[in-house]
Formats: sequence, C-alpha cells, structure tokens
Amino acid sequence: MKYPNAYSGVKKLFTAEVLSIIGVILLICASAFGLIAVAAGIAAGTVEAEAASSLADAAVGFGIPTVICGVGGAVLLLIAYILQIVGVGKAKKDEPMFKNAFLFIFIGIISTAITTITGSLQTMVTGVFGQRTVEIFNVIFSNLSKIATILVMFYIITGIISLAEKIGNEKVANKGRTVINLIMVILVISLLATITANVFPKTGTNDVLLSILAVASLVIDVIAYIIYLTFLSKAKKMLKEATE
Repeated sequence: MKYPNAYSGVKKLFTAEVLSIIGVILLICASAFGLIAVAAGIAAGTVEAEAASSLADAAVGFGIPTVICGVGGAVLLLIAYILQIVGVGKAKKDEPMFKNAFLFIFIGIISTAITTITGSLQTMVTGVFGQRTVEIFNVIFSNLSKIATILVMFYIITGIISLAEKIGNEKVANKGRTVINLIMVILVISLLATITANVFPKTGTNDVLLSILAVASLVIDVIAYIIYLTFLSKAKKMLKEATE
C-alpha cells in the first residue's frame, strides 16, 4: 500500500478547504451587509429627519447579520486551519515537503483569531486604543493571515506534485504546476486589493468604494479556493488509487 498517510492527510485538507470556502462566503456576506449599513448611514445624513431615522434603523439592522456572518466565517476558517494541521501532520509522514506548511498554518490561526477578537470587540477596543490604531492593527494581521494562506497552499501543492512524480502520475504533477502558478497570481492580486482597501482612510463615499474593493478581494479568494479544491480532489483520487 503506497502513501496511506498522504491519502488520509489530503482528505482532511480537502474538508478544510470546503470549510474555508464556506467561511469566505460568510465573510463576503458580512462585507455586503456592512456595505449596505455604511451606505444607509451615509444616506441618513443627507435626507430629512423622518427618512434619516428609517435609514439609521436600517444601518443598525444590517449591522447584526454583519457581525453574525463575520464571526461565523472567521470561526469556520479557524476550524479549517485546525484540520489543515491534522492533514499536514498525516501527509508529511509520506512526503516531507508538507511539513514546510506547518509554520504558516499556525501564523494563519493566530492572525485570524486576533482579527476575529478585535472585530467582535471593536467598540471596546476602539475606545481604549483609538479607531486608527485598531484599523492599522487589523490591516497588519488580516494581511498576515492572507500571506500565510498563500504560503500554505504553495507548500501543500508542492507536496502533492512531489507525490505525483513519485507515483508516476505526470498528469496530476503538471496540473499542480499550472494550478500553483495560477493561484499564486490570483491570491497576490487579492492581497494587493486587501491592502488598498485597508490603507486609505474610510470616510464618506470613500468608505463605500473601499468596502466594495474589500468584497472584490474576498470574491477573488473564493475563485482561488475553488481552483485549489478542484486540485485537491484530483490529488485525493490519485492517492486513493495508489493505496489500493
């Protein structure tokens, strides 16, 4: 039986990626609700008192699903990171290349946990440290999390390519090389969009435009994750056949 640990590990990585996609979709929903809330808040300052009151209520109403989706998405991402640790831990027994992903998985867990906590306690934290300080803090750790994700994917795909070459499956190996280049480009674009969305001050109309850019970044992430998930599915099938 060839590479049973790698097969078990990649199966867990596949499940982790499914959770990641769901988590990012929830974050997209949170960003969309937040965008509506911001737009309603801005509009409330430009209309008559009665309409302004309704818009203000709408802004508060959309704030609730924003928090729920945001926290739910972050929790799923944390669970996905934990599954990645288990999956990589199993897979590295058959292919040492996987162990290079460990450090970046832990960086991703810490970064995601910190941004989730500060996001959930934003009012309290902002009152203590100031809004701009909290924004900069979140920018650093959210981008650190994204960089960690890029590197985790890189080492996992590289590990699968190595396994495919050992098995003699050049089709999967070549597919992996194509996927790794495509995903790296997509995620770097997403990273640049995220940095842009967080660096500029969020005031008035500018806030709406930057929020749209942040949503676009998350949509780009989903595209990369789906490509990655498709490749993991092929890798899982290859390793299953190799273990039989």
